[in-house]
Amino acid sequence: MPTSFASPVPAPTGADIERLLAEENIAIFFQPVVSVRGKSILGFEAFSRSIGGEGARMDALDLFSQPWDASVRLRLCRLCRRKALEAFRPIAERHPKMMLFLNVDAVGVTAADKPGHLATICEGMGLSGRRVIIELERTGLNTPEVARFIKFYRERGFKLSLDAMDGISIPTEEILTFQPDYIKLDRPAFTDVAGKEFKRDLVAGLCRLADRTGSVVVAKNVESEDEATRLLEWGVNIQQGYCYTKDKECQEKDPIRAFLIKVEEINRRYREHAELEVADKRKRFEDFHKVLRKVAGKMGESYLQDLPAVAERFAQTEETLLCVYLLDQNGVQLIPRAFKHSLVTETPLLGPEHGRGEDMSLREDVVHLKSGFDKYVSQPFISVHARVPACTISARFYNRENRPLILCLEFLTP
Repeated sequence: MPTSFASPVPAPTGADIERLLAEENIAIFFQPVVSVRGKSILGFEAFSRSIGGEGARMDALDLFSQPWDASVRLRLCRLCRRKALEAFRPIAERHPKMMLFLNVDAVGVTAADKPGHLATICEGMGLSGRRVIIELERTGLNTPEVARFIKFYRERGFKLSLDAMDGISIPTEEILTFQPDYIKLDRPAFTDVAGKEFKRDLVAGLCRLADRTGSVVVAKNVESEDEATRLLEWGVNIQQGYCYTKDKECQEKDPIRAFLIKVEEINRRYREHAELEVADKRKRFEDFHKVLRKVAGKMGESYLQDLPAVAERFAQTEETLLCVYLLDQNGVQLIPRAFKHSLVTETPLLGPEHGRGEDMSLREDVVHLKSGFDKYVSQPFISVHARVPACTISARFYNRENRPLILCLEFLTP
């Protein structure tokens, strides 16, 4: 749930927490966890908040940030878990496939004599552990008690979610160790992205790691449709946050249906955006291939000794080109790379010959072309020479002397 920053909340005293535990003054709020592409709700994450008494209500973050000892945290965690399960029970009865993301305090776990309290509550409610996803934060994971707790519950069908990425570093060791079913990433990874392309690469790296461990990446605290769309572009389909809560003007009475209306709207918006992106990409690559045919046609009419001048001329005159160079049929560079002067003035990485004589026989495009393909389009990359986005299209052709060659064109991309 969104946190209010209107005024500071006074820290609860020991007497306050004992009163809260005795009176069980905990309210539960749910936030949907949705599949935007699937236009469905996977389940809900339960959030706890204190109620009653004097002063402002406190959410779980405030409650568990206090310096309670582990035994108090365990009692508080168990109370919040039970209240969450009780609140979820009617949802589970009406929607048999809904899951519950249930937060567990790792510090509190260390105070338990043995695991089993949560399983007993679920059994008493007739709720299968397979519908409960235990969510743990990254801090506090590396204790024997937590490892025992995770092992105990996963053996009984409970799933595991690691709320492990609240910053912009990937918790590789924890993910490989626990191989969770879900990995939560937070706002720092997908907001404030202008000029910070590394964030997209960071999320892509997390998604690749998740694929290796059979995990699902979930973006939490998604607050706007723009953020939701960005995450979809980056490959993160499962999302939760204020963006998916019921709009005030929504007249739908069924809360599940109200959530789905929002999901369907974002799905529609993303689909329209994706279709425009694909159309733009198609047009761009059609233009790239027109340039490829033009350059290859001119080089096919030229002798080997004239090819450097032809490459230089096209590098300067074709707006979309960053670089032009040639390889022989075995992948050895024949002529210096011709760069667009307005973007590249010096290329110290290549030396005075601009790469001439470099053996690229193991490069992916060369391998594909040698195996029989006529052309190859690389994945987008950042040019190490101009520091701009680019991609390479490589194609086989024969010059005027009927010599088999490979033309490599680096195109500027958005």
